[in-house]
Amino acid sequence: MNRQSFLKMNPAQPFQVMYWRPKKISRRWLWAGMLASLAGLFAVEWWPQQVAAPSPQLTAAAEKANEALRHIKDLRIAQGHRALPKLDPSGSHLIGPSMSMVTSKLGSLESKQTSINPNLAAVVVRWLEQAGVEPGDSIAIGASGSWPALNIAVYAAAETLQLKPTIVLSVASSQYGANSPDMMWVDMERQLRDAGIFPESFAAKSASLGGLFDRAAGMTEPTREMLELAATRNGIPVLDVADIEDSVGQRMEIYQNASSDQPYAAYINVGGGSASIGGTAGNACFSAGVHRTTPSDQEVPDCVASRMLTQGIPIVNVVDAKQIAESYGLAIAPAQMPRVGQGSLFSHMTYRRPLAAALICMTWVWMSVTVFPRWYLRTVLKLRRLVRRPNVSTNALPKQVEWMV
Repeated sequence: MNRQSFLKMNPAQPFQVMYWRPKKISRRWLWAGMLASLAGLFAVEWWPQQVAAPSPQLTAAAEKANEALRHIKDLRIAQGHRALPKLDPSGSHLIGPSMSMVTSKLGSLESKQTSINPNLAAVVVRWLEQAGVEPGDSIAIGASGSWPALNIAVYAAAETLQLKPTIVLSVASSQYGANSPDMMWVDMERQLRDAGIFPESFAAKSASLGGLFDRAAGMTEPTREMLELAATRNGIPVLDVADIEDSVGQRMEIYQNASSDQPYAAYINVGGGSASIGGTAGNACFSAGVHRTTPSDQEVPDCVASRMLTQGIPIVNVVDAKQIAESYGLAIAPAQMPRVGQGSLFSHMTYRRPLAAALICMTWVWMSVTVFPRWYLRTVLKLRRLVRRPNVSTNALPKQVEWMV
C-alpha cells in the first residue's frame, strides 16, 4: 500500500504513532531513571582519572635535561648574572636580554619562556622513536643559539638514546635566547661537556655566524668579531660562507664526511636557521615533529633539511615551543621550573572503571524494574521471605510432641 492509498483510507488520521510503556510505572520513575542515567554518563565522561604511564627513557631524558638546565643556572648565578622576574619568572637564567650586540633578530619572549622545560627532552625522544631511530645510530643536528633550552632537550634525548651526533651550530641568537655576549650557546655547550653532563663527542664540528644569510650580514664588524671569538674560544671552527646556498653546501659536506661509516638515521633541526631549515618559509612547510617527505603543495626552500629528505633521511623539526607544549600538555610560559614527569607523555586520561561499573549496574536495575516490574517485585518479596524465615534447628522438637514417661 502506497502513501496516497493510505491517506484516502484514513483522511482524518493519516499518521499514527504507537509506543509502549509499562502501565504500572509512573512518569516520575521514568524521568528519574533517565536523568540518573544521563548524570552517570556525564560523570563517567567528564570525570576521568589520570593514570601514570612511566617510560624509563622518557624520564631519563627529562632528568638529564633538568640537570643541564640547573647547571647553567648555577653557573650564571656564580657569574653574578641577575634574572629579571619580568623576563624570566622561573629564574632559569636562560632568558637572554631583549637586545645585545650579538642579537640577530626579533624573538618571542613567551615561546622562549615555554621552551625552558626539561620534559621537552622526552618529547624529542618520542619523536626520534617515531622516526625509527635506535640506540647507537648516528644523527645530524643543526642548532641555533636562539633556543638554548631546546638545544639542551635535543642533546639530552640524544645522550639518553646513546646516539652519535654530528652537530653544526649558528652562533648568533634572536631576542631572549643565548644572546648574552659572555654566555652564548657555544659557551653553554662547552660548559655542559666540561661538567660531564654531555660527552665530549657532542662537541660541535663547526659553526656559522648566523644571522642574515648565515654570515651576520648587516651586523657591525665588532659584532662579527664577537661572534667569531665566541666560536674560537670554545674550539669550534667557523664556517666562512658567501650566502645561504654556500652555507648549505658546506654543512652537507661536513655531515657527509662525518658519516662515511654509518648513514644518518635522522636530521634534527632546532630553531629557524635559514641554512638548516629554510628560515620562516621552511618552518611553514615543516611543522614541529617528524617529517619523512616534503610537502607537495608548498615550495620548500633549499636547505639542509630538504636535502636530507631527498636522501631518504627523516627530519625532526624542534621549533615552536608553544605548539609543542599545547600538543603534549605542558605549561605555557611557566612561572616556576616544571617538574620532571609532567605532561601527557608521562600519563594518560582514562575512564574511572568503578564508576562506569556502578553506572552499568544502576542502569540494568532500572531497566529490569521498568520492563519487568512484576518479576522484580516477586523477586524482592521472595528475598524478604527468605530473610524473615525463622531459623529452625534440626535438633529441636515440635511443640505438639508430648514427653512420654
